[in-house]
Amino acid sequence: MIKIAEDFKKIYPDAKLGILIMKNVKNPPSNAEFNATKTLVEKQLLAQYQNYNRKEFIQSEPICFYANYYKKFKKTYPVLLQLESVVLKSTPLPNVAALVEAMFMAELKNLLLTAGHDLDKIAFPLKLELAQGSESFTGISGKQQFLTGNDMMLSDEKDILSSILNGPDHRTRITGNTKNVIFYAYTPGGIHEDTIRSHLKDIHYYVSIFSPDAKIHFLDIF
Repeated sequence: MIKIAEDFKKIYPDAKLGILIMKNVKNPPSNAEFNATKTLVEKQLLAQYQNYNRKEFIQSEPICFYANYYKKFKKTYPVLLQLESVVLKSTPLPNVAALVEAMFMAELKNLLLTAGHDLDKIAFPLKLELAQGSESFTGISGKQQFLTGNDMMLSDEKDILSSILNGPDHRTRITGNTKNVIFYAYTPGGIHEDTIRSHLKDIHYYVSIFSPDAKIHFLDIF
């Protein structure tokens, strides 16, 4: 399933990757019951963070682990910015495609950085390793992405799938024709396995709303 590079373990000994594979999924552009769930999640986030203060919040778990990771690269954790857009600006959750929205909802709820790909486009095994800083790949927007040394990245037998700083690739992106899907959560260390597992189960729950025949094929943490 996955190989973890030795130099990766030396730099990030406590990092984990939680993987969820679901089969027989649908990816509708919209679904009434799912839209209602999105609205509920928005209301819950607004209530939970009505007294939001970034300085205090980034010291809490699990956001602190990501904030520290991105700070090393002089960047800001994008899930933090997305959360602030919802709770400070009342920006509604995006309407793109249900599988992607389900992942995004769980990201905002649990604050764990997550990527999703079309399972049938991936050539196993996967490799979790450190970027050297000389690599590049075509990002999900179709533009070339240049990696930064010591960033965490995941590859398959063909090419890079994603990195923490650069996001997912274009080759294995989720589309309206996706029938089988893989989600994985990057965690840079300090986050308990139970938290990761609960996050992946939240994704499964959200997907099951619009895709009731979808089944968990694999769920584990490395």
